[in-house]
Amino acid sequence: MGASWMRTHLKKAWRFLPPALREFPLKLLCLMRIGRRRHIQALANTPTYIIGNFRAGGGLSRSAELYVEQMRQENSQCFCVDVSKEMLQSLKKEGSFLSLAEVKGEVGAGCAIIHLNPPQFLWLLCKLGKKFFEHKHMIAYWNWELEDIPPLWKFALRFVDAIETPSTFARDAVARNTPKAVTVHPHVVLPPKAVKQSFCHDGKLRCLFVFGMASLVSRKNPQATVAAFLRAFAPGEAELTIKVIQAEANTAAWKALKALVAPHPHIRLISEWMDDAALERLFLAHDVYLSLHRSEGYGLTIREAMLRNLYVVATGWSGNMDFMKGERAFAVPYTLVPVNDTFFGNVPNARWAEPDTEAAAEILRNIRQRLVFLADDKLACRPNAL
Repeated sequence: MGASWMRTHLKKAWRFLPPALREFPLKLLCLMRIGRRRHIQALANTPTYIIGNFRAGGGLSRSAELYVEQMRQENSQCFCVDVSKEMLQSLKKEGSFLSLAEVKGEVGAGCAIIHLNPPQFLWLLCKLGKKFFEHKHMIAYWNWELEDIPPLWKFALRFVDAIETPSTFARDAVARNTPKAVTVHPHVVLPPKAVKQSFCHDGKLRCLFVFGMASLVSRKNPQATVAAFLRAFAPGEAELTIKVIQAEANTAAWKALKALVAPHPHIRLISEWMDDAALERLFLAHDVYLSLHRSEGYGLTIREAMLRNLYVVATGWSGNMDFMKGERAFAVPYTLVPVNDTFFGNVPNARWAEPDTEAAAEILRNIRQRLVFLADDKLACRPNAL
């Protein structure tokens, strides 16, 4: 209880401090522990260390897992280093990982690929110290959701040799700030064991949205998802399930979401932890994945829904547009508006998308109409464009 309380309140304190007060002590600590910048441009070498919040759950954790799975498919050897505890994350998963203490003394050559965004990225460098990184090829794997990066990220660029991102959107945001190599390394999601075969079998369209409260809730925009769903359907025509990950990371937003959906019995909230098998069943129990986000660095749950053959209705902007193609993918129109949240720090002229909920509702109604017709004619297994 004590450790959980401390994690929660330290995160809240960081979240509500002005950007300058958050960043100055961290920058100073980095300069003292690591130096002003990297002087040795080490070449990629073995061993390879993949460092991330493997046991924490959520998007960054899944990103690191997928990276490791791909490396192992390619017969590349790597050591997985979990730093969830050091990054003040709640531990959701079990697994066999090296600890920070076990690798801290590995000061020779190698390659370190760090799946942490600043400020966690910088905090990790300070925890490990200059000697660990000095002779290693340093790659930052960063996932970002706006068209430019904040000052703290620009500061962090001095400590890496190269940057990888999961999407062209994120790559472009980073690349405009550095001459160093910035490449797209998309998530290689393994094919699911099963895919959706029949839809709307009882006349109800079942919609799903999955997001983590550890992410910025205003970016994930569940209110717009609820609004579009309620505009589209009368009770009895459809159901919406919202699966929340790490509800404890933002208790105020969780309470607000519960209050928002409370008057609507055809909207269900799920907050309990699910393993991969349970999440697979959850996806396959639904017909449409609905994400009216304001921005995505990649959009992993959107990709996973597409691979499972669900219809996807999602905001047509940012990282998900790299892969959101096909007859079951529907991009919702949007308007770019100023970002109204200080979470991102001082990003001049920052914009994100405001999705058109009426247009999304119209898409949802059309999907239901077609799928009900197909179900009545026993043709639901055949892909169809609207």
